Amino acid sequence: MKKKAEFERNEDSENDSEEQYKKTGDLNVKHFSRYGEFLVSFELSKHGWNVYSPMYDEYIDIIAHKYACAKCGKNWAITPSLVCSNCHKDFSKTQKSNIIPIKICNKCKTKYKGNVIKCKKCNNSGSENFINIPTCDKCHGEVKLVNFVCSCGSKEYKTKFRTIQVKSSRIEYKNEKSKNTFAIDHKPRDIISCEHHYFIWCLIDDLDKPHFLIMSVNDFVKTMGGSMKGISFLKDQDRQHFSSKDFGKWKGFANRFDLLE
Repeated sequence: MKKKAEFERNEDSENDSEEQYKKTGDLNVKHFSRYGEFLVSFELSKHGWNVYSPMYDEYIDIIAHKYACAKCGKNWAITPSLVCSNCHKDFSKTQKSNIIPIKICNKCKTKYKGNVIKCKKCNNSGSENFINIPTCDKCHGEVKLVNFVCSCGSKEYKTKFRTIQVKSSRIEYKNEKSKNTFAIDHKPRDIISCEHHYFIWCLIDDLDKPHFLIMSVNDFVKTMGGSMKGISFLKDQDRQHFSSKDFGKWKGFANRFDLLE
């Protein structure tokens, strides 16, 4: 009976936890901040960025990296493809098992299919004495590793790195009534003077839908204007409140992931 009562208490506790966190807006501050970072990470992935987390917090929450065409800027596939040199069939994804292993004796040139280490014709033996030819199952052409070439014709790529600080906000409430505003804090120590550093604000509305504002440090400074020199900002007491409907003066940065390029 004692174990049963303990089990029921644990079950009730789990149910209470589920009830407590039915909406992201109900998460505590620490968990909500991490949740915002995860959402930003997934969104960056959609735009072709590889995302990494720093080992410790130095006002950088995310390191993002991607390869892009040096000529037109399109995303670049850094890994080579497996393609038939004759009919151009692509074996890169799910077709690898269809590649036919052909071996040719380097002494008498007899062809064999499969894992052969001794020639039946000339008794030549040893794997080093056979030439391996991965062969297309469609046209019997040779399957080769082919490096990516952009649709614009370029064979050159460049590497991009971005450091990102994430700020997250929920709708502000007062006396259990929505103020229809978001609020974000930035402090002087956040103003990292590097052209590759960006801010991404993750804003969660009352429907649990995320919105993202993306800006460079220079964009932030320009939009803030004279208030950057204000006492409130310099004393870490400046908090930006803006409309949850149109994002106020920050609306030009809504979903502007292209600015990271």
